[in-house]
Amino acid sequence: MSSDRRGSTRRGAALIVALWVIVVLSMLVGTLAFEMRIEAGITSHYRKRARATWLARAGVEYARMLLLKSRRFDATLDESFDEDPVYLYPRLLARGMGVYRLEQSLGDGVFRIDIIPEGSRRNVNRLQPIEWRELLRQAQVPEDLWEELIDCVGDWTDADDNTKPNGAESDDPFYRDRGYRVKNGPIDTIDEMLLIKGFTEEILFGGPGPDPASPPMLGIAQWLTTWGDGRVNANNAPWEVLMTIPGIAEWEADAIIEGRVGPDGVAGTRDDGYASVDELLARTGINPALRGYLTVSDIRYVRVVSIGEVQGVRAGIWAVFRMDAGEIYPVFWREEALP
Repeated sequence: MSSDRRGSTRRGAALIVALWVIVVLSMLVGTLAFEMRIEAGITSHYRKRARATWLARAGVEYARMLLLKSRRFDATLDESFDEDPVYLYPRLLARGMGVYRLEQSLGDGVFRIDIIPEGSRRNVNRLQPIEWRELLRQAQVPEDLWEELIDCVGDWTDADDNTKPNGAESDDPFYRDRGYRVKNGPIDTIDEMLLIKGFTEEILFGGPGPDPASPPMLGIAQWLTTWGDGRVNANNAPWEVLMTIPGIAEWEADAIIEGRVGPDGVAGTRDDGYASVDELLARTGINPALRGYLTVSDIRYVRVVSIGEVQGVRAGIWAVFRMDAGEIYPVFWREEALP
């Protein structure tokens, strides 16, 4: 009997060991399968991201092609060609208009591009105090901050070390504590303004006001650039940018925007925009004294935004191009993956 019991015990122990071996092997196989799925998913994501990046770059090249064609488009082509963006968009670009939400599919991916004359923004290095005040007003920056901001940016960009009444030069504690000096030169990028006393991410890019009772600030960066001669492109500038022009009335900014659709009143057709500042003045009836602040066809500097997407994975490129004598080359370039 004892021998049978010992045999039964050994068989039971062996069964338990076998079961544990099966459990451990199952866990190892399950873990391996899980890791393989994770690695496959990561590999697939990076593959899609790479393809999305190349799609975004393809979008930039497509935009460059349209810009180059805008310099030599055939004005004799009749309206039947306007259904093809390769003919219509260069025509509109030549008139100083922008191109928005242009989409092109490639395989199972797509790129979407915007082509925007940089004159639709204000050159931060050319703004006068009166223009700064209106810009800050449009961004809902509290008025009690205006004079400090204006004088501090003036001290940052001017060539001397004389401190403006509300400004700050290199001897100010703000700069001494941070270990750098004022630039005493023009601003090169909009992000650089975060180095200037008084300017915060909320003022520059939007965010909560300085106290709970203040409305949220909209961010001035969306209306600023560091390129161009300072004139405002009336064919593209948003209402807030038009309102920074000294002496302009709200009805004049409204009239400029309403007239952009051209005589036929339909957006996206060949007569969109103003062919000249003289035409703008004649069609809108705005004050001729505003002439010097406006342009309509200056596309020497152009912003291109290209977003590539493959099965929900996106990558973007933000670039500014300079066009000279038929040549086009980048002066600013940033690309990154998007959520």
